[in-house]
Formats: sequence, C-alpha cells, structure tokens
Amino acid sequence: MKTRVCNDCHKEKVLEDLVKASGCKYGRRKLCKDCLVVRQQLRHDPEKKAEYDRNRRKAKAKELRAYDRERSKLPHRKASHNESTRRRRALLKDAVPEDYDREGVLAMYNLAQKFSRITGVEMHVDHIKPLSKGGKHDVKNLQLLAAPLNLAKGSNENFQLSRKTYP
Repeated sequence: MKTRVCNDCHKEKVLEDLVKASGCKYGRRKLCKDCLVVRQQLRHDPEKKAEYDRNRRKAKAKELRAYDRERSKLPHRKASHNESTRRRRALLKDAVPEDYDREGVLAMYNLAQKFSRITGVEMHVDHIKPLSKGGKHDVKNLQLLAAPLNLAKGSNENFQLSRKTYP
C-alpha cells in the first residue's frame, strides 16, 4: 500500500486518505482530506471574510467606486435590465396586464437613456399610478421624469411640483 506525506499536517497518509487530483502523481494531491476541510473552514470564516472586505474597501475605496460607476454604464446593465427588473416586480404584484407590450415598455426605457445622454440630466421611467397603489406596468401608465423629480414624487399619485419638493 502506497503512502505519502501531507504537506499541511506532515503525517504519512494512505493514498485513499489524500485528496483526489487527476493531474498529480498517483492521482492524489499531497494534502489529506482532514487538512482540506480545515483549510476550507478557515477560508470561509465569516468574521475573517468581513474583516478582509472592510480592509479592502478602505484601501481601495476610490478604485471600487470608479469600477462600480463604469460597470453601471455598460449597455447590458441599462435599459433592458431596468425594464426586466420592473417587469419582474410588477409580476410579483400582479400589475402586468394581459395585453402587455414589452417592446413599448422597452422603448420607454431606451428613450430615457437617450434623453439622459442628450440633455445630461438623468431620466427615470416613472409609473404615473404607482404599482404599490394598484397601477399597471404598461406604456399607458409610464412617463419620463428627471431623476430628482421622480425621487421626490416617490409613490405619490397626486404629486405637485413646488419649490419645497424641487429646489
């Protein structure tokens, strides 16, 4: 019976006690199964992972923010992603009508993107009657609003623009 020494615990082990690996000599790594379990537990320790994440965010805060900004500009993360997210939420609330016009709704999100690029003002697609108040996710219930206005409006149906709400 062949044996090998584990690189972690330095004990001699039978080949069956070592981790399988097709590319290694004898088809086994120089690591026993017990030591592999210990390694995995250390790697997935929530406290150590949280500490690592905190330190990484502190050290690379600017780089990570810039990465997130650039990533959010990618085409696949824009209009169609927004539309599909809205549709999924609407389905959960039973707000998608029988004659749902996916192309029309997607066109609204694409239009918001184009207006944002042309004017330099971020535009949102807003539900005139909010989904939370029984509105439908349909072209007839959608409008384009500047982002600050949409955020100020929230889920209010009877929103009136004033100096208090939009300075």
